[in-house]
Amino acid sequence: MKYLRWKKIPLVIGIACLICCNALCGVRAETYKEGMIVVKHESFTVKSDGERIRFNHPYDIPGNVITNVLSYVYYEEKGLLKKKDTMRVFQDDEIRKLVPFVVQALSVATPTQVVAISSYSERVLLSDQQNYCILFIADKKLNIVFSRIHTFQTYNDTMSEKKKFTVVSENPAAITQSRFWKLASSMGQRLEPDHENWLVIDLTSDAYQQPITKRVGTVEEKIEKGTADLDSRIKKLEEKMSGHVDTSKETQAAVPSEKIAKSDSKIKSKLLILRELTTEAIISEEDYNYKKAKLLREGMGDLGVKEQLREIKDLKLEGLITEDDYSEIKKMLLDNF
Repeated sequence: MKYLRWKKIPLVIGIACLICCNALCGVRAETYKEGMIVVKHESFTVKSDGERIRFNHPYDIPGNVITNVLSYVYYEEKGLLKKKDTMRVFQDDEIRKLVPFVVQALSVATPTQVVAISSYSERVLLSDQQNYCILFIADKKLNIVFSRIHTFQTYNDTMSEKKKFTVVSENPAAITQSRFWKLASSMGQRLEPDHENWLVIDLTSDAYQQPITKRVGTVEEKIEKGTADLDSRIKKLEEKMSGHVDTSKETQAAVPSEKIAKSDSKIKSKLLILRELTTEAIISEEDYNYKKAKLLREGMGDLGVKEQLREIKDLKLEGLITEDDYSEIKKMLLDNF
């Protein structure tokens, strides 16, 4: 009799293992990656007013709604050296990559899973910056909670395999604020009480239900379109000048382009065009800084240290780079000399 009991134990254990395996198979833990963009499921506990939130997952959400939501997420800097204006958390290139991943992740998430996002985008000179947040649906509202916004990453951090493909498992809902930034609510948004890092977004707001506006998306596309418009204006100006028409105002507007033609520096030429496009609101100041950083990183590789120092000094005198840009590049060049 005892022998039969012992014989049944492996059978019971086997059945228990099968049940556990089936339960685990029903839990999705997907990870979606593209370059430095990572979207994945995390099983975090999130509380509001001391009560654990149960998420309305899975949840189907249209791509245009997520695109509009991410486009309207803003933050403000804190501290003595803070910038005055509110700034967008996500850039257009980031949003374009994130949207299909977020839509898919929310559609298969379980009621105990949030969607975690780790994204990088080039914004400042010689560095990348990271955003890290979680998204979830509760009471038919989208919640976005951040623990990092534009966190500085060194070149070695961003290029290492560990940083490139791994999202740190941290729960942003466990904190309430940052020393360096706070979220700024806009249309159809409110901050979770006692939190500066948590947005609650009403998805029924008209601002998020609109179709995506057809616009020039990437910085390069904006520059290409703006440059084409500039060339068209210059051509019309030349036609008027050949017809002996008074074009004093338009000639004055074309002065930056004349400077471009005479300049020996390719970087300076491009930055003059970019500055003109910024002045005419064809591209934003953020777009200008993005492209400026890229040009300074990639455009001086064939120059010696002495030539690079002369180049950045000239750019600073022309007002094409800031004093901080100049000091940072000069320090880097002297360190590597």
